[in-house]
Amino acid sequence: MDAAALKARVNERVDARRSTLDDLSLQIHAHPELAFQERTAAGLLAGALEAEGVEVKRGVGGLETAFAAEFGKARPTVAILGEYDALPGVGHACGHNLMGTAAIGAFLALRDLASDLPGRVRVVGCPAEERGNGKNFLIGDGVFHDVDAALMYHPGDRDEIDPLMLALVSLEVEFHGKAAHAAAEPHEGRNALDALLLAWTALSALRLTVRSDSRFHGVITDGGKAPNIIPDRAAARFMVRSPDNAYLKDLQRRVIACFEGAATQTGCELKFEWSDACDLVSTNRPLADAFSANARTLGRVMNTRRPGDTHGSTDMGNVTSLVPGIHPFLSITDGPVPGHSIEFAAAAATPKAQETMRFAAKALAMTAIDALTDRGLVEKAKEAFDGHRH
Repeated sequence: MDAAALKARVNERVDARRSTLDDLSLQIHAHPELAFQERTAAGLLAGALEAEGVEVKRGVGGLETAFAAEFGKARPTVAILGEYDALPGVGHACGHNLMGTAAIGAFLALRDLASDLPGRVRVVGCPAEERGNGKNFLIGDGVFHDVDAALMYHPGDRDEIDPLMLALVSLEVEFHGKAAHAAAEPHEGRNALDALLLAWTALSALRLTVRSDSRFHGVITDGGKAPNIIPDRAAARFMVRSPDNAYLKDLQRRVIACFEGAATQTGCELKFEWSDACDLVSTNRPLADAFSANARTLGRVMNTRRPGDTHGSTDMGNVTSLVPGIHPFLSITDGPVPGHSIEFAAAAATPKAQETMRFAAKALAMTAIDALTDRGLVEKAKEAFDGHRH
């Protein structure tokens, strides 16, 4: 059977599960869960697979809310990834309720065609994208060791095939000083909050000397207990980003120097910890071209990135540093709506969002068919991947 006929069949199978997929997406949207706590979402998605006779491996990578399933044998191996964690305070303001559901829809539709497909298809449920770099645990567990193409999508406000997703590292900082009565004996204390604010001011000055394509930003998580007590502890959480992995490392050095200087000035003790890094997402051009062609067949035109646009960061970057992969954006809105906003969270539950989720399931499944049936595509994807590593 030719690829076009397989794609027509896989699209029919996605449509046949329309109500099931929409219900999954909306249930996950109604029960937002933070990183590593996505028990309801993971249970719903894995349960949907098991309800159709798929054997699911739960707890992949040592993570309670991760899972994987596959069918087929030999190579090539295509992995379809889905996320489902939410954000504090704003719920599914990144639309991850749609991503895990689309991955399940694509996998089940392809599984229906298993007897006509060579190779192997694996679906991977990926927790903790918003915070925690969950995919790094899966990488360490070997989930991607035999993968020839890693496919996923992300909801957005524009159809974009190659979004700029910055390399990222997170920083947890604490200053420890000495408590004292803020009115009677302030000179007996060492003010940890002053240390943090001095560092914050230094970071604001540093921004003037940092490349315009790089970022650092944070929040204070502990500023003291009461205004009449000199704070003996202050803490903050920061993110440092750049489209250049080497520049990111140098930026880390310059950022931490701001905190070290503040500790010296105030006599406070500094403690800090860097997270594992999220790499820059490397869009694999041959796979991206295949996805774009399939999207066009389905009636949507993928745009290339606009100069100056960035879309935050993702641990999918670490996957694309390991194997060929793509991470396109598909719009769920009728115009510009910022991600991580209440408005975007509302958009992720609309009929347009559900339609886009099903569109994504089809486009991902169709691109998987290309990778499974066209060995030339896999070879080109590997050549492009090897090229970006040099």
